[in-house]
Amino acid sequence: MSQTELCEDYSVLKLNLKGHKKPVTGLCFDPDGKQFASSSEDHTIMIWNSAQNIRSYSFLGHSDIVTAVEYSPNGKLVASCSQDQTVRIWVPTVKGVSTDFRAHTSAIRTLAFSPDSNKIVTGANDKSIKLWNVARKQFLTSFVGHNNWVRSVKFSHDGSTIVSCSDDQTVRVWDATSGQSVHVFKTSKGSPTCVSLHKNDNSVAVAMSSGSVRVYDVRMKKLQQHYVLHDNTTSTCWHPHANFLLSSGKDGKLIVVDVMEGRPLYTIGGHEGAVNCVRFSQDGEYFASGGSDRHVMVWKTNFVK
Repeated sequence: MSQTELCEDYSVLKLNLKGHKKPVTGLCFDPDGKQFASSSEDHTIMIWNSAQNIRSYSFLGHSDIVTAVEYSPNGKLVASCSQDQTVRIWVPTVKGVSTDFRAHTSAIRTLAFSPDSNKIVTGANDKSIKLWNVARKQFLTSFVGHNNWVRSVKFSHDGSTIVSCSDDQTVRVWDATSGQSVHVFKTSKGSPTCVSLHKNDNSVAVAMSSGSVRVYDVRMKKLQQHYVLHDNTTSTCWHPHANFLLSSGKDGKLIVVDVMEGRPLYTIGGHEGAVNCVRFSQDGEYFASGGSDRHVMVWKTNFVK
């Protein structure tokens, strides 16, 4: 058996959805699994209602490429960010009511909710990371240290830490309360494109433009594992309950990694062209991928015993 094999038995394509008019840039499942959201270069986000024969609703409001979309952990809101320098907060119903605020002075690349759903952290081309109160849309604090575009930010599951990555070839760990940088991981080959925190809040998976996925140990402050998977890795995501990593690349592949065995297990194909984003559902039963082919694909997770 080869190191990675194309294996349909371990991931069944359940849905192949086309609604966006340009490449898909971001994905997120709502906490109860009844909906999922996608963002796109076509300036829209779409809410896909899986409980109603996959009805979809296109939400208009941004005036430029939407770079990311996230559900609040309580499931009541959806937040999106855009190259139009704004964050929009949506109520994920048919009407798609939203409010917005200008969060940065340049294109916003990434955002994440705090575990209590009360705060949002954003990262942008202006090299800054900012924390906001959701209800009041009020600026709280900045996290200063990156000296190039910020590509990805995530809260730890306990809310005490924020992890970010940037085109300055660093991954930074921040104290969410004080705003101080706790540690900086410096990457050598390529730039980090996406970060994902394991449920233990200690292992950080980092997708790299060089094609690898690196796993860093936050407490030990060292590189834990290193996998060469793609020609350019666009996204990575931990399984919520098991020690598996999912990655996507510009090579059109999804790859599943077993981090306990320390090896990639399966390569999954389906998209034509680059896969820009991947995300597991909250229960880990499904995962979704979004591509430059404008398709959103939803897969059944069959590799977790």
